[in-house]
Amino acid sequence: MDDKKIAFNPAVELSYLSTEEQKEFIQAMEEAQTSPSLSQAQRLKRASQEGRCTPDVIRSVMDEEKKSPMDRLVLDGNELRKYFPKSYTPRQMQDTILKLLDQWMKKRDRSMER
Repeated sequence: MDDKKIAFNPAVELSYLSTEEQKEFIQAMEEAQTSPSLSQAQRLKRASQEGRCTPDVIRSVMDEEKKSPMDRLVLDGNELRKYFPKSYTPRQMQDTILKLLDQWMKKRDRSMER
């Protein structure tokens, strides 16, 4: 696993793990054949600080499937704002969009049945 490198920010977070935890982490990283994301490294650091960074926790975090950047859709909030009352929070906007998409999908499915 010589070609696997850990990005700088995750490496800094992992430097706070104990020597034993770091050994367990390296083994889990090799088994998972992946390097940690910043989020994973931060969760491992937190687990270590809370005294619950066991080999099982480390393996569980490293075995997580990372989301591909292609699985993410980002919409410009400023562009969407014109469709919502000023008082709406981003969460309310998201809920409304999802509800409307649900309605649209049901309508589309009904028209395809004909």
